[in-house]
Amino acid sequence: MAARSQRQFLCGVVEGFYGRPWSHEQRCDLFTHMSVWGLNVYLYAPKDDDKHRAYWRDLYTLEEANTLSLLIQECRDRGVLFIYAIAPGLDITFSSCEDVTLLKRKLDQVAALGCKSFSMLFDDIESDMCPADEKVFPSFAHAQVTITNDMYTHLERPEAFLFCPTEYCASRALPTVADSQYLLHIGAELHPDIDIMWTGPKVISKVISVESIEELSAVIKRPPVIWDNIHANDYDQRRLFLGPYDGRSVGLLQKLRGVVTNPNCEYGANYVAIHTLAQWSKCSNTLNKRASPTRQAMLLEMEESPDLTSLDISSDIKSKECARSGNGDSFYDPKLALVASLKDWFAEFKIPRRKPEHYKPVKDAESIAKAIDAEQMGCSDQEEIGSSAMGVPSPPRVEGAIEEASISEQFTFKDLCLMVDYFFLPHQHGEQALHVLKEFCWLKENAPGYSLLQSYEKLKGCEPVDCVGGVGGGVRSVERMEPDDGLQSDGETCDSPLEEGMNLVDVSRWCERAKKFHTVCACVSDMYAHLTTIPNRPLLYDLYQYSWDAKETTMLLDSYVAWLEAGGSDVNPDHEPHVPRGGITAEMQRLLPQVRGSKKLYGRGHTPPEPPSPVIYTIRPYRLDDKALVYQTCLETGNSGRDATGDFPNFPNMLGDRFVGPYLTLSPDLCFVLEDALGVCGYMLATLDSQAFYKAYLEEWLPLVTNDYPVPPLEVREKGPHPEEELLEDLFRPSFFLPPRLQRDYPSHMHIDLMKRAQGQGVGTRMLKTLLATLKAKGSHGVHLEMNAQNERAKKFYKKIGFKVLRLDADASGKGSPPEDVLILGRLL
Repeated sequence: MAARSQRQFLCGVVEGFYGRPWSHEQRCDLFTHMSVWGLNVYLYAPKDDDKHRAYWRDLYTLEEANTLSLLIQECRDRGVLFIYAIAPGLDITFSSCEDVTLLKRKLDQVAALGCKSFSMLFDDIESDMCPADEKVFPSFAHAQVTITNDMYTHLERPEAFLFCPTEYCASRALPTVADSQYLLHIGAELHPDIDIMWTGPKVISKVISVESIEELSAVIKRPPVIWDNIHANDYDQRRLFLGPYDGRSVGLLQKLRGVVTNPNCEYGANYVAIHTLAQWSKCSNTLNKRASPTRQAMLLEMEESPDLTSLDISSDIKSKECARSGNGDSFYDPKLALVASLKDWFAEFKIPRRKPEHYKPVKDAESIAKAIDAEQMGCSDQEEIGSSAMGVPSPPRVEGAIEEASISEQFTFKDLCLMVDYFFLPHQHGEQALHVLKEFCWLKENAPGYSLLQSYEKLKGCEPVDCVGGVGGGVRSVERMEPDDGLQSDGETCDSPLEEGMNLVDVSRWCERAKKFHTVCACVSDMYAHLTTIPNRPLLYDLYQYSWDAKETTMLLDSYVAWLEAGGSDVNPDHEPHVPRGGITAEMQRLLPQVRGSKKLYGRGHTPPEPPSPVIYTIRPYRLDDKALVYQTCLETGNSGRDATGDFPNFPNMLGDRFVGPYLTLSPDLCFVLEDALGVCGYMLATLDSQAFYKAYLEEWLPLVTNDYPVPPLEVREKGPHPEEELLEDLFRPSFFLPPRLQRDYPSHMHIDLMKRAQGQGVGTRMLKTLLATLKAKGSHGVHLEMNAQNERAKKFYKKIGFKVLRLDADASGKGSPPEDVLILGRLL
């Protein structure tokens, strides 16, 4: 065995996350890239491999052993050291001769498969010993050291042997790193040739300093191997990390035994994480802003050029490092390393590869189980309501010839940079994503009132404001807003608040920034749509659920700004501080008016449609010229979600006059339409105060429309009226269900309709989020809706959003209960 000072620096990847392990093909692809990039170690430690952790005593079956043997050989053939890790800490009895024998037997089996290096992991376990062990060992550290040294000797001192302690970061060292009796004993008694792993100050460390490593090394009496979780995402269902290796000075290279990165669960998302680690490992200095004129020129070019593809960075920069000074020292800069990685990674998107069979998300086993249950019941998260009465299942869709996408539909390098900015690093958003957050906050907090907007439009010589947001809103011709473009002047910053008593100049500035905000949101939608066209389908499916979530949340903000643009107002906005959980999308959602149960409303339980679709749906405030299209949508979904045109041959507008027109006239500020490339395909209507609305319906709306229809007779036919006659009766003599308790607790009510082509796309969820946020902003504390009691799918959908079935008991007069075929659902805000 080589002396410690002569041993090779270990640098590579640990597959150590919670979630579905990578496939054999993915691991072989990883080994190939590692070999090209100069990385030399792969640590096999997937938490969800039962025989690595939960059932560590069990031997691998013949088939499993053959697969593992082949993997070890594939690793060796590419010059990468394969280290097999076992984690017996969940239930091992250290003093049990039987357990010790079983552990040796298991490691012997793996050694016989060709493995020459091993690791013992005791992370993420309880530190209390069982009664049997307490009689034998003075402490938990003694027990772990004893069995680890025993395994090291039994395996005849392998080429590499790693140990992960229970106190594996500074925040878990008790009371401190310097005074931890556990770490002091590990350092003193663990065999000096066994390397100790460490994650830094925390489990997920923003920065790992040279000083902190020097302190640790003095305690454990050896340089540690960093198990780096900077790109790990198994702890958060909504986060992905595509940013560069950062927060680690290359001065650490002289203080460490090695670094292994534990990256994203989604294999395809790890190109930048591993590529930039490889660049970092070859450098001898962290480049500062004054160190290199070349670097200064490069960063200036990056700041001035919105198209990073124009930068003159060689594709083989990974082997030339990021920059060099005159004396030949190599330097590392995360920004330059990122650009180099993205240029190489972008080529991977264009490689045709088929979608993996039996694809399922790599995280969240609970949601997978729920999806299976939904499949068996014949429904899913995407089977949303088609109308308040009845939904219609979406037609099956087949992935088409994605490779034939037009140039305008193809995934671009700008799209990739935007996606990386949205999913950057655990403690840092990318510049474009951070700009969206700041700009939305500014627009929300400084929104002008309806009267100011009207005055502004009249001053321009226009009709009253007729705003649209997002992809379908006619703002695509506006110049794309770059990260630092916020229409600032005279030294203003992006988030400078407008003073009280806004004038029309202020309103003009607000409207211009709103337009540019819509354009940025359109860029995010484009990014998602273009991603769905890439030929590399496995990569698409690794990124899909995250890009969909980013698109949905950004368009939610876009719809809210469009509502403000149309005269809505948000009283007492509350910008909550950033916290890591949920990432950029969760932080965006916290900027919206917070309704009760926001965690359930905005949580990751809402999954994207399958298969991926490039169609973009926009939610925007209703405009006067939408009326005919909204009426048509109502008619085409009016027969329990199906087309009702044949039911109303004489009066095709009557359905709209009864169920849509009153809202468009009496409550237009709470009316929204859904658009795709073909036009309006859904709508959402609400009123703030149901009692006031029903009163206005009788006193203001009915006189406007009843002159267009014949007065129905008072008697009802014995055989039952035709749908047209039945609705005529309801139009002239409407019956409203609004008992006192319903008006008191859930004063607002709503109605939503989607055309068939928009169903099953997840847009119903986004529409409800938009409406609930606007109702909350206007002061509502509860909303209700009526639905067909037989529509189990719609009921399940609404309950997922936080609605509950309201049990309204009749009073002494028999009033207070809805009709038998109607359910009343309510949600507190």
